[in-house]
Amino acid sequence: MNNQPNAKSVRQALERSKPVLVAPHKGDRRAAVPLLLRSLAGKVDVLFVRRAEVEGDPWSGHMALPGGHMDPTDVDLMETARRETFEEVGVKIKRDDFLGRLCDMHPVNRKLPPIIISPFVAWLDRDVQITGNHEVQYHVWIPLVELGNPSHASEVHYRTNGQNSVLPSILYQGDMTWGLTRRIVTNLREVLREEVDV
Repeated sequence: MNNQPNAKSVRQALERSKPVLVAPHKGDRRAAVPLLLRSLAGKVDVLFVRRAEVEGDPWSGHMALPGGHMDPTDVDLMETARRETFEEVGVKIKRDDFLGRLCDMHPVNRKLPPIIISPFVAWLDRDVQITGNHEVQYHVWIPLVELGNPSHASEVHYRTNGQNSVLPSILYQGDMTWGLTRRIVTNLREVLREEVDV
């Protein structure tokens, strides 16, 4: 693809997108994740982590974005995304690195805990060292253009509530991204579709 995004084009696309945000209600559980974009040598990559295998964790072993639950000490959800990213992968994101946010989302599977997840988009014009903690098995940088490549389209088959279900997924070099993470990535691609080749 010739038309790779840059920080300016991504910011402009996010500003025009008017994301659907969920107003907080008392008792709502909130979480935030960053779509961390890294621009090196004219190529844009997105950071993903494979979550550690933990008994009782509904997202155990899944490909995900760094992030997690809002802490009472976080001044806002952006701060949640910053703190969780540093805790999980050792990357310090400055508030100025954030370009905007995407639509708030929640799990569609009723067996998952009810929670509202707020995705933010951050941009790094620098390489960073990843130092995962106990919550992360490993990390991968996936080229943004590959996330929309039809050759990586796949499906996840699973059984829930006694019924077989099939969900679309992205299969890239052996890693399967599906569910909420895929929905967030798809939202980003939709926002950027008119701006860049993703």
